[in-house]
Amino acid sequence: MTTLRFELTTSVPVGPGASIDFLTDLTRHRGLHPYLVSADVVAEGTGPDGTWREWRVVERPRLGPLRYTIRFPARVVRDGDTMTSSVRAAPGCTLRTVTRATPAGDDTSALLTETTEVTAPWPVAGYMTRQARVAHERTFALLPAELGRLR
Repeated sequence: MTTLRFELTTSVPVGPGASIDFLTDLTRHRGLHPYLVSADVVAEGTGPDGTWREWRVVERPRLGPLRYTIRFPARVVRDGDTMTSSVRAAPGCTLRTVTRATPAGDDTSALLTETTEVTAPWPVAGYMTRQARVAHERTFALLPAELGRLR
């Protein structure tokens, strides 16, 4: 197994709580995340790590000019102004993302810092990391304008 990671940051025009509220609802990622087709909550609750939701996600990533469909479970946990998501995209292939929202200046804006860790067999680890990075970079690029519309 190979583990690769990357980090992204962006500033958003809403406070930390509102930004994490938005991010923990995967249905709101449609149009921001380039591969997302659907996300449906299958379970939710509260545990020692915070509130959580289990999702059933459908995505259509790209392999060269071809698109293919994948379905996978995702678990999103919110603990204050931090969100952790765990995804098993394929057998032996996992993504763990931790997103922290901190106040930027006053409480009406936030700095989001996301660290993504991809663990997969070495033949596909690079591909999975590149695909995740492309998708998350696009989401982070569009997020400030999307959250600005919510104000």
